Amino acid sequence: MSHSRKSFAYVVRRDIGEPKLLVLESHDEPGLEVPKGGLEWGESFAEAALRELREESGITGTRVLRELGLAWYGREEQRFLLVEAPDGLPETFDHTVTGQGVDQGFVYAFRWVPIDSELKRQLVQGCGACVDALMDAAGAS
Repeated sequence: MSHSRKSFAYVVRRDIGEPKLLVLESHDEPGLEVPKGGLEWGESFAEAALRELREESGITGTRVLRELGLAWYGREEQRFLLVEAPDGLPETFDHTVTGQGVDQGFVYAFRWVPIDSELKRQLVQGCGACVDALMDAAGAS
């Protein structure tokens, strides 16, 4: 039996004070998430992370800095990638999801949150699996 593969984008902002993580909230589901989604045929985890980020937030001009870790959520292989945020992003913004996924047309509300020990508890749907590695990579306390 096969498994699914999903890429998670930990988008980190360093331009204002302490490092912060980009999170999203769906207007119809509780909890904080990060941009994520399944790999398309022939796509790498890095390519999937950047595509999902573009579709779910509208953000372009980013790059993957490195992979932070791997986790399993049932039969789903999850890879967490550290992504550099482009300069000039607003503190909060909404975006209507593009692409062909099940969330096409959904509106997500984005904001920046501190990268700290509370973050793992705040993230839902497996999004917090590599927060410890994120804290180390971002130099957060």
